[in-house]
Amino acid sequence: MSQTSLKDRQQPAEAPLSSCYTTITIDGDFLDWTGVPVLDSDGGDNSGGPDIATTQIANDDHYLYIRNTFANDLSLGTFVSIDVDENAATGFDILSLGLVGAEVSWQNDFGFSQATGLFNDGVGLTGEFFGGGHALLDAFVNSNSRELAISLANMRADGSGATFPDDTIRLIVWTNLGVGAETRFQFWPKNGAKACPTAASIRAARVASEAPRTTSPVA
Repeated sequence: MSQTSLKDRQQPAEAPLSSCYTTITIDGDFLDWTGVPVLDSDGGDNSGGPDIATTQIANDDHYLYIRNTFANDLSLGTFVSIDVDENAATGFDILSLGLVGAEVSWQNDFGFSQATGLFNDGVGLTGEFFGGGHALLDAFVNSNSRELAISLANMRADGSGATFPDDTIRLIVWTNLGVGAETRFQFWPKNGAKACPTAASIRAARVASEAPRTTSPVA
């Protein structure tokens, strides 16, 4: 299938889903995700790479938390990318779909900055974790489930902008590994999130490509 026909068929709809205000401990014990709504559920469509099955998102005043499960035991090579200004025309065009223009991404736990036409613009990030705006990830092995935390105070290393300048971003969880490289596309509100298990309204949609794209991984 061509990229054009894929984009025409799968422009993101804006369906009401849920977000959750809570604090998650990144320790590989997923019991504290109980009551956090599953925003997307779709598995069994990517072999040879991470097959993203479910996505949960939560936040408190300090961190964004993301949990993914995988239909197989392959989780390494999964990216989280953020469209800071919610403008697909700026930032790096993830999988060339024209849906998300990412200014910052994390490959597994490694955080890096992006720009229009540049998968990694070399500027980098500052802040938690490890002084480089990286994610706190468990587990850093191939697994059928993972959780991570990203600091809401992260900045571009040159001081030119914040990763979370306001209360809404576009967030995409994706991989370019396997025979059906895919994405999970979410709008995420920060201050609009209510305490679990009460749902606040966010918008989300799934887009999935039917063939892997070539994107150089971060060293």
